[in-house]
Amino acid sequence: MFSSYGAIVEWLEKEHGQKIEYGTVYGWVRYRLGAKLLVPRPTSYKQDEEAVQGFKKNSVPYY
Repeated sequence: MFSSYGAIVEWLEKEHGQKIEYGTVYGWVRYRLGAKLLVPRPTSYKQDEEAVQGFKKNSVPYY
């Protein structure tokens, strides 16, 4: 949903009119709520896109 803690700060101010500092938001989200922002891992620019698609088509699903 959110890509950064700064985005959460902006959302709180825009949607709820709450001006809360970055550090406060970070502390609440990370430690009190026990949540982490999830971001995708970077991919290599050398990666062969055709090989990736072939792997996805031929991979065995986990059950």
